[in-house]
Amino acid sequence: MKLETKISLILIIVFLALGALFFITGFSLLNLLNTPLRINGLVTYVLFPLLFIGILILTGLVIDRQIRKPLFFFIRWIDQLSLGVFNKPDTIKNFSLNKIRFSPFLELKSKLDGLTDQLNAAEKERKELEETRKNWTAGVTHDLKTPLSYIKGYAAMLRSEHKWDEEEIKEFAKIIEEKSLYMEQLIDDLSVVYEFEKMQIPLNLRTMNLVTFVKNVLEDLRQYPTANDYPIHLNVEDEGDILLSFDQTLLKRSLENFIMNAIYHNPPETTITVSIKTIEGSPLIEIKDDGIGMDDKTIQQLFNQYYRGTTTDKSHLGSGLGMSIAKQFIEKQGGQVKVESEPNKGTKIKILFPCKN
Repeated sequence: MKLETKISLILIIVFLALGALFFITGFSLLNLLNTPLRINGLVTYVLFPLLFIGILILTGLVIDRQIRKPLFFFIRWIDQLSLGVFNKPDTIKNFSLNKIRFSPFLELKSKLDGLTDQLNAAEKERKELEETRKNWTAGVTHDLKTPLSYIKGYAAMLRSEHKWDEEEIKEFAKIIEEKSLYMEQLIDDLSVVYEFEKMQIPLNLRTMNLVTFVKNVLEDLRQYPTANDYPIHLNVEDEGDILLSFDQTLLKRSLENFIMNAIYHNPPETTITVSIKTIEGSPLIEIKDDGIGMDDKTIQQLFNQYYRGTTTDKSHLGSGLGMSIAKQFIEKQGGQVKVESEPNKGTKIKILFPCKN
């Protein structure tokens, strides 16, 4: 039996029971008052039942319009929401929302309106994320296949009977190394995302000189084949040591991801400058490039886990995970990340740590 039918039967039973109770009570009271009030028997046995039936019908119509139909309307509304149809019914048996007068139903309508809007927004966001995730998955698959095809191709060339000279062999080896490093980084990124979702990344804080640490990170980055065509400079604005308590592994990975993102999405000879200073006792790291910059839409999506960034001639670079991971690593250590950029004016990434560190 449908819920609406059950509710209708319950309302009818309650209505008839109350009607019978009032009829018996009223009829008995009128009988008792016949003599004192000199009421004619015709009134008691004919007019009173007719009047009572009329009142009963009128009350039933009011209950039907103000209680039963609105109740069915909300049941249908909730039923649609449960089925994934995130909108409200327009009418139900010639009943519209404008006819609701009962205060609790008006409040219920307001709550369901808000819930419907939230579910619509969430569904829209889910579909957009699903579409983005599909595109990202296809892109990552392509990203793995592309460098792998390079590695297989150059390995086959080296294995062939052709006599390659030393410079050609070095060039082949360089390309194989570069593609292998990229694949390794992509696999590491996927692993880190999984560990973050499972909350399995420990935090190992140690206090050390931030300037010395960043210098070592930049020296390692300059050894990457991909970074050969990108000048990387360090600018320290404060004299003396800048001590900070941080996780060396996580901060190193964050800085590498931020800088490599500048390399991946900018043309060769783009200058990258890393500045270190303190603002009111808070250590600040700025990573600035004079490259192509970003528009507002790209900035808003920059730390989206599945956003792959602007199109470049390096189509196989950039999984969309690196920037998201870098930001999460900084925030895990209590830091904040802000981005400033304009098209054709370069990009600046600010990493600010709290002064308590």
